[in-house]
Amino acid sequence: MSENEKRIAGFDFLRLVMVVSVIMLHSAMTYMMFVPQWWYVIDDRRSFGMALLVVFLDSFPMSELFFLAGYFAPPSLSKRGAYRFLREKFMRIGLPWIIGVVFVAPFFAYASYLKFGLGPVSVYAFIKNFFLGPFYMQGHYWFLGILFLFLVIYAALRKDGNEIQRGTHAGAAAPIAALWLASAVSYYLAAYFIKPADEWLNIGYVLYFQHARIVGYAGFFALGIHAWRRGWFTPEGWTPNPVPWGVCGILSSVLLLHWKFFAAPALGAQENAVLDAILYNSVMISMTIFLAGLFLKIGGLPGKAVKILTPYSYSIYWLHQIVLMPIVYFLKPFDFDILIKWAGANVFTVFVCFVLSARFLKRAPLLRRIF
Repeated sequence: MSENEKRIAGFDFLRLVMVVSVIMLHSAMTYMMFVPQWWYVIDDRRSFGMALLVVFLDSFPMSELFFLAGYFAPPSLSKRGAYRFLREKFMRIGLPWIIGVVFVAPFFAYASYLKFGLGPVSVYAFIKNFFLGPFYMQGHYWFLGILFLFLVIYAALRKDGNEIQRGTHAGAAAPIAALWLASAVSYYLAAYFIKPADEWLNIGYVLYFQHARIVGYAGFFALGIHAWRRGWFTPEGWTPNPVPWGVCGILSSVLLLHWKFFAAPALGAQENAVLDAILYNSVMISMTIFLAGLFLKIGGLPGKAVKILTPYSYSIYWLHQIVLMPIVYFLKPFDFDILIKWAGANVFTVFVCFVLSARFLKRAPLLRRIF
């Protein structure tokens, strides 16, 4: 296996692991103490450990996915040119986003509607008012809308498609530090002066995102582009040492969890906003760089089962809540240990999504062009 093939295999594996991490996050929310009332399915048995897991997994998987999308955007644009690049991205990202928002997300919103004791009401009546009501949301499809916007902006700025990779061993401290500073400052300003960081912003019923995190996500997408141009992760370019980045990620994660669950109640609003911005962005950046370096070293080592799954990471992401929510709802009456329920829901969701992807999405005439 060549160095380039090893790098692609490692990042394909990383993308799959991040998608599975998102599934683990969403399933853990069902079993977490302090679960938000609007969450689609809430089990009667909940644990503090699941709350810790949710906070940890809510910090870096999406930034990693934006980083990987940015990293592979320049060679794709160079190969296809702006028009073909955007046409392909619309088919692969824009169209699935529209389908998910219009035909799937309303049912998640209806579940939240019932959680607030506002139902029952016919599904037709709810959907009729969905796009103009307070329960509008996009579910996990928000990621596709924001990613498509980033890709459109990138293609518009580089419409000639002339991207050249220049390997250099120069350190990455400056761009990473700039990203941390911009992301942390914007996070603090948005969370303290607009509304809490965990809340969502709806712009024209089109873009839907967590306002405190959007600058960080845009920064990671841009950092991925910068990384490809500078030849990061190649023999000629800079490659992060996973050890110090991993240590930083673990320490900042411990500090984030300690602050979130033990120290925050004793602090004022401004102090909490500052610490939230510093600690959240420290975890996000250190874990994202750590995992990129680690999976580059792993490369083509994963076994056959993982290699079978990696081509389906995108379709697994698109499908996962459609499969996961009925599973955790089905498991509610059973008096199993929470960890067993959570693990079983994760495994079964990945398996069902893989089967649906391989047997249906990858074979249907139109869908196979998308997924």
